[in-house]
Amino acid sequence: MKTQHDYLRRGILGAVAGAFVAITAGAAGAAGYPDKPVTFIVPYSPGGGSDQQARRLQPGLEKALGVKVRIVYKTGGGGAVGFGELWRSKNDGYTISNVVVPNIVITAQGKDVGFKPGKFSYIGMTARAVGALMVPKNSRFKSLDQFVAEAKANPGKITVAGVGSTGKMNMGDLANILGIKHAYVPVSGGVGKMIPMLLGNHVDAGMTASSHATKHKMKLNTLAVAGPSEVGTLPGIPNVEKWGYMTTWGVMAPPGTPADRVKVLNAALLKATADPKVRNMVIKNGLQPMRQTVAEAAAYVAAAVKKHSK
Repeated sequence: MKTQHDYLRRGILGAVAGAFVAITAGAAGAAGYPDKPVTFIVPYSPGGGSDQQARRLQPGLEKALGVKVRIVYKTGGGGAVGFGELWRSKNDGYTISNVVVPNIVITAQGKDVGFKPGKFSYIGMTARAVGALMVPKNSRFKSLDQFVAEAKANPGKITVAGVGSTGKMNMGDLANILGIKHAYVPVSGGVGKMIPMLLGNHVDAGMTASSHATKHKMKLNTLAVAGPSEVGTLPGIPNVEKWGYMTTWGVMAPPGTPADRVKVLNAALLKATADPKVRNMVIKNGLQPMRQTVAEAAAYVAAAVKKHSK
């Protein structure tokens, strides 16, 4: 006849065994991941900052993860289409995406976007750049002073392109600082679609990041950059110190992606960004390298959500 002690003993042993099975199963899951290709969503058009980041990271991620990383483009809505695609993707660690801050926060304020910035599983930020105001080489504007003078003489007449609602906010901030009015031209799909507009003189100016100004400096002139510090790849370009425009690029996964898999992805990302070739490429392109833990990435986005939420 079994005593109360026997039942208690069996219960304890059963609990211990169950915990052991759970732990070993979790360890096996982490050890076996990944075992098939990972899809990397780029929410903006080829040629833009997100595309450049994905291409820059792809070889290192493949080496660290031991599987292929397939880049696919899901563009439109100032990034909303791609962000929404990731939001709806299976959260098994086999689909990741670029994230651009503060773009994702500002884009999420639109109607029916279908995703919440604070709910994604953030893997890490990799690079950032300050804002830049660019014009075609043959522009009538040879300096920021000339640009401001004409804008004040003809309020609302100068056309300035930017990426979606994020560009509108950032250019609005610059216009307020300079005391001017302009006509904003939103571009859907990313900077890759804005550059041809500038080269073709379809708009008077374009507002984007210093990395794009660096990449296209043989074809476009930069009138000003944001913040108090000179951009090393754009020497001599005047600063607008009060202009706080900063764009950050990173990588994220769908909401609820298992923490052990996010940790694997973060480790792979850190290995990819540690490559001296990648780091030198980032700096050469007018960007500032970034390396973050999963917790730091989540906190970084949370701060952006708090700052830019209405």
